[in-house]
Amino acid sequence: MPLPERREIRPIERPEPVRVAEPPEPAPAAEPAVPKQLDAPPLPPRRRRSKISPHARPHRMLRAPETPPDAGAEPPAADVARLGGGPPTLAQPLRRWDAAPPAPAAEPKPKRDSPLVETCFALYQEKRFSEVVSEGEEMLAKLPVQWPAGTSHDIAALQSVIGLAKQALGDDDGARLALEAAIDASPETERPTYRRHLAALSLDAAQARLARAAGHDTGDRVATIRSAIAWSERGLAAVASDAGLAGAREAAYDALWHAYELTATALLQRQDFGGARQLLREALDDPALPTFRAAGFRGLFSSTFGAEVGQLTAQAILSMQGGREAEALESLKRAEVVLAAIPADALPPTRRDEVDQRLWWGYAELGSRRLEAGDYEEALDPLIHALRFESIGPERQAETHAAIVRALEGIAAMRAMSIRRLADAGCRDEAVEGAEDLRKLLRDCVDLGVSETDLWAAYTRILRLSDELDLDESA
Repeated sequence: MPLPERREIRPIERPEPVRVAEPPEPAPAAEPAVPKQLDAPPLPPRRRRSKISPHARPHRMLRAPETPPDAGAEPPAADVARLGGGPPTLAQPLRRWDAAPPAPAAEPKPKRDSPLVETCFALYQEKRFSEVVSEGEEMLAKLPVQWPAGTSHDIAALQSVIGLAKQALGDDDGARLALEAAIDASPETERPTYRRHLAALSLDAAQARLARAAGHDTGDRVATIRSAIAWSERGLAAVASDAGLAGAREAAYDALWHAYELTATALLQRQDFGGARQLLREALDDPALPTFRAAGFRGLFSSTFGAEVGQLTAQAILSMQGGREAEALESLKRAEVVLAAIPADALPPTRRDEVDQRLWWGYAELGSRRLEAGDYEEALDPLIHALRFESIGPERQAETHAAIVRALEGIAAMRAMSIRRLADAGCRDEAVEGAEDLRKLLRDCVDLGVSETDLWAAYTRILRLSDELDLDESA
């Protein structure tokens, strides 16, 4: 059996090794490339603690700054070869053989939040808001001792978490102060983030107050809406381009003017005329009040005066009917004070004349009642007040003059009797003083517009009495 043919076994040809290109300048001794270190295990993926949206938690702001590498350590070399051939690329310059051996490569430190911020934020996620505030503020109080320099990131982040906790507790003002402190403490590049947080807080606070004002009584509605306006303006001061805040401010102003009208009307119904005027004057002094609303507010403001005068005259009439003439006179005098305080342009002329007529009637009616009762001294005062209203017309002025003349004649008769008794009792000085007081009263009425001809009877009586008793007439 023939043997198979023997074949010649040739060695496998190997490709020529890739030659490394020579460096431009020859070195005294070539240094081999440092191979990649494969013994260090890869870092585990970072587990996030929070699932809160970026708006609620400023993640980047809560990060502590990365620790720089040790200045004396040599950085590890990168891979020396690239796929596809070609010369290797070195990330770091080669170390000389005569240099000291390299230190073990330090593992890169993962970015971590500061422990205190992480603790406070974990409490916040668990809704333990009071603990967040107490622990965070306690640590902030120890800042000069326990916080190193350059920790503005952590200080700002801590203030922000405290602000979130205070907002959750309903302390909007405390939350605002905390966020403002965060803005002040943060680096300039991070401040826009905290300004946006302050704008968001302001918008929530403004909208909450507007919703609260919609269901409130009129007593505090205006103050609540003004608080909403103040919050919206604080937010716009932080982020001027926030459209939500601009819309909230506009809605708040619209609600404010409506609240002024409702509140003033309610005060008028309760006959709190002074309170209604004070509220309307506040609205009219606001530079933000639209022109078309100002006209209506001025009309409502004027109506408070007429309503108050009408209410006081009505009280005077009821008091007169009940025989309480002192109360009636007091109500009429208060109404006259209100009328004198009305600005010239607050009441139209026809409305002012109507108010004058009411007051004149009240004073004249009270004086006439006292005249009929023979109380001449008490009748004179309300009649003189009635004479001061010039808009009552000539007919009513003549009627008032006649009533005053009757009262003066009665006073002259009554005082003449008193003066005679004093003179008969030997009290000459008192009698002279009484005669002089009577003459002065007559002169004052002449100054008020009562003619001397109408007062001739009263003058004749006092002159005859002075001659009869030989009283010295000093005037």
